[in-house]
Amino acid sequence: MRITVIGESNIDIAVKRHGDSLQGGCTPAEISFHHGGVARNIAHNLSLLGLNVSLVTIFGGDGFASQMMEECQHLGIDLSLSTRFQNEKSPIFLSFNDKTGNMLSAVSDITLNRRMDLEWLKDKMNEINRSDLVVADTLLTAEALCHLIDFCEVPLYIDTVSPKRALVLVEALDGSRKKSFHALKCNESEAQSMTGEKNVTDSAKILNDNGIKEVFVTSGENGVLYSTEGNSEWFASLPAHVVDVVGAGDAFLSGIVYANALGINGLPSVTLGLKAAKSALESPEPCNGAIADYFKE
Repeated sequence: MRITVIGESNIDIAVKRHGDSLQGGCTPAEISFHHGGVARNIAHNLSLLGLNVSLVTIFGGDGFASQMMEECQHLGIDLSLSTRFQNEKSPIFLSFNDKTGNMLSAVSDITLNRRMDLEWLKDKMNEINRSDLVVADTLLTAEALCHLIDFCEVPLYIDTVSPKRALVLVEALDGSRKKSFHALKCNESEAQSMTGEKNVTDSAKILNDNGIKEVFVTSGENGVLYSTEGNSEWFASLPAHVVDVVGAGDAFLSGIVYANALGINGLPSVTLGLKAAKSALESPEPCNGAIADYFKE
């Protein structure tokens, strides 16, 4: 299968403080630097799983962007539909996390993402539609995401990214003529942001009723809810030695897409998603280089 992934690539800087008190005005911490972005992480995982992947994203003109592009090319990810803006800096996401990577607070500088607009996307649609499956995140503008929903001719999978960005998808669906797509991956707070419903099962049903065929709602250690019209089922998380939770959601959706590439759809695909999520949880990196080994278990 040929998979096209559309959305953000950024620089992730994660800070894990060693203590709560300041020592001489500076708190000791573990600081890690990763190439990130939901779309980029998904493309990375799918490439590690041996799939033919194209990443449609934007890059700045700095050294960070050069490193990300080199890594993508080393992984065999096609960047021919991506764009580089030489006079712009790469999007940066800075998070302050607990010892297992759960975010306590964060700041971001993602001005460049405004370039992922309708004009940037629409002349790429013919090539995008040559894919067998498309994955997108919600860092596109609402107009671009609306256009993608309406003109994508192959199964479209969307990751909501965050409660705030989930509202971009709501806006896109409100403006859409088609008002439907194949699959949505979100977490509980993102589902609530989209529907206003606190009950996870009810929230997923609303999303199904609003035109989304398959809904995957992740709930951390509580597992995943899989929902289609008239049917929903909870899946328990797999036991894991948690090193860092960053990237687990991206890996989960990667596992779902990988399952579909193997011809595994519906309920059975969730198990592969959970295996991929486990790979991320047990790695200090958001994308575990040994992800393929988790599907041999």
